[in-house]
Amino acid sequence: MLSRRVPHDLEPTPWGRLLAERRAHGAALLDLTEANPSRVGLSGAGPGELGALAHVAGARYEPDPRGSEAARAAVSAYYAARGIEVDPTHLVLTAGTSEAYAHLFRLLADPGGRFLIPAPSYPLFEPLAALEGVLLERYRLAFYGGWYLELDSVERAFRQGARGVIVVQPNHPTGSCLTPGEIEHLEELCDAHGAAIISDEVFGDFPWPPAASPLPSLLGKRRVPTFVLSGLSKVCGMPGMKVSWIAAAGPTAAREQALAGLEWIADLFLSVGSPVQAALPRLLEARHAFQPRVRARIGENLTALRALVARRPEFELLPAAGGWVAVLRAPHVRSDEEWALELLRHDVVVHPGHFYELEGGAYLVLSLIIEPRTLTAGLARLEALAGRA
Repeated sequence: MLSRRVPHDLEPTPWGRLLAERRAHGAALLDLTEANPSRVGLSGAGPGELGALAHVAGARYEPDPRGSEAARAAVSAYYAARGIEVDPTHLVLTAGTSEAYAHLFRLLADPGGRFLIPAPSYPLFEPLAALEGVLLERYRLAFYGGWYLELDSVERAFRQGARGVIVVQPNHPTGSCLTPGEIEHLEELCDAHGAAIISDEVFGDFPWPPAASPLPSLLGKRRVPTFVLSGLSKVCGMPGMKVSWIAAAGPTAAREQALAGLEWIADLFLSVGSPVQAALPRLLEARHAFQPRVRARIGENLTALRALVARRPEFELLPAAGGWVAVLRAPHVRSDEEWALELLRHDVVVHPGHFYELEGGAYLVLSLIIEPRTLTAGLARLEALAGRA
């Protein structure tokens, strides 16, 4: 009865089954993977922000497929504060980055068209691509003391054909950004193959301390059509508001054609609610209080992880430019799956690296925005297990 776009086998992995069992038994879990700021004491939505949703302007329904002029002007002002010029007419609001990806898959490719995605990366692209009837090819990010674009893998992926290339700046979970030279090479390939760039920059405001400046953006002058994604979920710690945006850059004619197509697609859905659009200028202002708190939390948790590595040099904290997660390489006496399962038996939740296609070691992926006492308690159990391994 169901289409092939929907998975017919929803059987959980062994890790997923064990996690469900521990929760069903009421275990007091130390969840080192929690990435929802509203569940770790970091919500950006306080009484003032919530009150802005009651503004009378939100009761008027005057739909604009790209989003209201005032809302897009607020997003433009956010970028201006980062030193990036974005014309409000080059913005399209969406109800989350997943919808933004879906719109761009529809815009750029016919069914069966291909997009290139990084590996390692967040396991979101496969189900979104399946729902939109497009195909994915992977290119590799390789670790040699730092993360580097594996140029040969990109060129091989292009040979299958590509309508677009997805980059994540900083990548999740590696926390890495492409170098200017790597971006230039990627643009050359896209130009030669008629492909666009989709740059997911939701974590761009969160460099790892002691760095304080936002991480590089692909907005600006680009030689190929480029679409930059971000939104309130990470910028302001408001995942429940469901407001994101696509900012278009690139050659003028191609950019305007793409924006006209995005407007047509968005007009079919009109999915961003009027109250949250009316409140968006006030909601974006909340980032000034939210982001320093998150950076402080990230810094405190990185200090705890570095202390573990100093005590136990068989662990390695992989370097990164920014983001909300860390990759910890554990001793290879167990696989990453075995480490994750054994920790779960001791009521500690971590993600095994293979969830993100991390290869070549026993990698564990941990959230950096969880409460420090939770991380400290979880690391103590991890250290105890390592002592018995």
